[in-house]
Amino acid sequence: MKKFPKAGLLIITLVIPALIFALLKLFGTNHYDLPYFVAEKDGSGSAVVQNGDTLFHQVSNDCGLFAAVKLDGHLTVVSRIPANCGEPCERGADELERLAALKASIPELQIVAVSTGSVRNGSWQSVKADSIAIASCFEKELTDNEKGSEALNGPAGQIVLIDRERHVRGFYKAGDAEETDRLMAEIKILDYEKKNEQ
Repeated sequence: MKKFPKAGLLIITLVIPALIFALLKLFGTNHYDLPYFVAEKDGSGSAVVQNGDTLFHQVSNDCGLFAAVKLDGHLTVVSRIPANCGEPCERGADELERLAALKASIPELQIVAVSTGSVRNGSWQSVKADSIAIASCFEKELTDNEKGSEALNGPAGQIVLIDRERHVRGFYKAGDAEETDRLMAEIKILDYEKKNEQ
């Protein structure tokens, strides 16, 4: 007679949570929206609002850094790596290798490393440009005043996430493992959203 309470306790602790998980998996939807950065500005420097919504800037190829990079339809990670920064840049390159591992499951992911000097070879596209071109691109195209300036202060550089429609979706400190983990999670979220649209 003592076996019935034990069986009931076993059902409560194992079966019911499994059923709840299965129901949530089948009927639940995970909604996690990533913010947009870099609002479109008018001549006076104010954010452009259309139909009550802020318009967000679409990154163009005009800055020259992206002339050889196809942004449309790709998730693009752009890493700004300072020249000759030594060990912090090596950590940054190691984190880029971690990001490159996502290409196996997300084929439209592309990683671009931008620098004035040489960049360690890896599973990414390297773009060498002069400091004026890099500063122009990052300041005019890819920098949100709050988030961008915070990420620019990192010794290993800055990483920017651009979505398939060429909108900036995140800023990250290069060489920081926690920031790379966050970036990887947000890339997976954008990929998940795309797969569920179809």
